[in-house]
Amino acid sequence: MTETNDTIPVQRTKAYFMYMIFIIILVTILDTYITMFPVVIPSKIIEEFLSDYPTNVATSIYALCVAIASIGMYMILLNQFLADRVGRKLMLAITVFGMAGSSLLLITATNIVQYTIYLFMLYVFFSSDIWLIYVNEESPSDKRAFWTNIVLVGSLVGAVLVPIFRFIFITETSSNWRGMALFPIIMGILLGLIILFTIKETSKYEQIKEGKIKDIKPSFRENVKKLKFSQFYLILFLSFLLGLNFAFFSLGESLVSNSAYLNENDINIIVLMMALGSVIGYLTTGLLADKIGRKPLLYIFSIIFPIAIIFTIMSLNSPNNTLILVCIGASLANLSYWGLITITGIITIELIPTEARGTGSGVRGLFRAAGITSGLLICALITYFYGLAISLVLLSVFIFITPPLVYFILKETKGVDLAEV
Repeated sequence: MTETNDTIPVQRTKAYFMYMIFIIILVTILDTYITMFPVVIPSKIIEEFLSDYPTNVATSIYALCVAIASIGMYMILLNQFLADRVGRKLMLAITVFGMAGSSLLLITATNIVQYTIYLFMLYVFFSSDIWLIYVNEESPSDKRAFWTNIVLVGSLVGAVLVPIFRFIFITETSSNWRGMALFPIIMGILLGLIILFTIKETSKYEQIKEGKIKDIKPSFRENVKKLKFSQFYLILFLSFLLGLNFAFFSLGESLVSNSAYLNENDINIIVLMMALGSVIGYLTTGLLADKIGRKPLLYIFSIIFPIAIIFTIMSLNSPNNTLILVCIGASLANLSYWGLITITGIITIELIPTEARGTGSGVRGLFRAAGITSGLLICALITYFYGLAISLVLLSVFIFITPPLVYFILKETKGVDLAEV
């Protein structure tokens, strides 16, 4: 029976809605795994491709390579605009197939140049927010954060699978980082086919095609004009700052691996605890976003994150309880960082009209990608002269400027009806 009330979007049954949520969860499991996979193996890439260089130099070169690869994230603008132009469904399938194909290429790399090229291709696809558009356009206005939270909590299966596969493929006696890529290759191919043959276009986008919402095929320029307002500018700035601090996740494993007080099994435990930190973070975000609002969570997470980074780095030099302290700090950093990413993503969708929502998410992703590139380049430079720890601390303190900016510029978007944006 088709539902026509506000609980489930028009033209969608409850059964289909739940099935769609399940498939989107699988997409985010793949996306989460792909996001974390490259950030838990830097020490292994450096060991295989850059072992002839001193530690600081090798880490600096690796940071430069990841910075170059991160330029692939700039394609998110095209991906998201195409989601407005040709539809959400087609672009969702393309990005899923792209993640699988890029992972396959990545395991064929034989030197740092090839690794950088294939990582670039991976970044082209994994940074897409099309799944988030799906959830928000198909959910009722008072349950968007709830269903986003459900999907994100489900996606943490991917975060948990990363340390599990790392325990299997990377140990004290063996190192097979390529084996960790088999999961996204197989899952991506199967999931892409499922999307093509079983998932429908979003009801909001179908309203555009049916003429119920104007601009069936909006131009990029027209969509960009709809993004010119101060609140969205703030989201772009915050996205850039968050991008700067992605360096901690890209290079943190290398930093931890150099600690004299931690071994390979300890590192696997730290990766697992970071995944569990994400679980707590997503649960907190989902439970509180619809209750206390988006802005309070921005305040809380932006204060926790830099403190957690500094605490983690200081703990690496502690001869006592090093593993416990690092697990606490890294988990809190993971919790707050991905909480900030999630909240800014939800706010972006709640600020922008349907016909420009994909483009707006793409512009946000572009600014975050620019921050990632900039942060890694800054890290490469500072690390070469002063070491990785100092560079990561310097980048993290910029997040402290978030609370006053949010207070004075951003309005609360809790409960906004997307059809009226």
